[in-house]
Amino acid sequence: MDTKEVPNGAAAAEKPLLDGIEALTELYTSGIERMGEVQKKGLEIALQHNVDVVNTYKKMLPLAPGLVMLDLTKTAFERFAETQKGAIDLVVEQTHSFAKLVKERENQATSTAEQGKERAKEAIQRTVAAQKTALDFTSKQTKVAFEAAKQQLGYAGTPVGSVADTVQHGMEVMVETQKGLLDVLAGPTLH
Repeated sequence: MDTKEVPNGAAAAEKPLLDGIEALTELYTSGIERMGEVQKKGLEIALQHNVDVVNTYKKMLPLAPGLVMLDLTKTAFERFAETQKGAIDLVVEQTHSFAKLVKERENQATSTAEQGKERAKEAIQRTVAAQKTALDFTSKQTKVAFEAAKQQLGYAGTPVGSVADTVQHGMEVMVETQKGLLDVLAGPTLH
């Protein structure tokens, strides 16, 4: 690293500052990895619970009309969870890219840090936007599937149709909650 003769040893002080930035970057990266794992584990738990609920209803009411709706709900939730897991993996990847930028800052530390911050900010914004788009798409697909199934199977306006509406509303609430969580997680890094 090129250093200029600076009064009061400012060039010498730059190295510990950069080491501190690298340490904080590693801490940030590991924190994002842990949050990603927690979110993915939460999705796995929710998926398993969803399977348990569907199986329990099928055992309790094997001949009840509307069991097809339970399978549809299970499939929609599985797709939602897989989309979320992919989005989580994308955030972790973006974080690793940011960390790599910080580590490659030898010659232009200040410039690279500013560029890194801007790139990270842009990457986070794009990632959040992509996740929200995926969530909206999943929500729309689920709604279309539920509406089509209710109409085709004749469940509209019946108790089974009401259950389907409740499940659909629950999916919409979950999507909005996930979008809010994305905003909360991205907030500190964007400001």
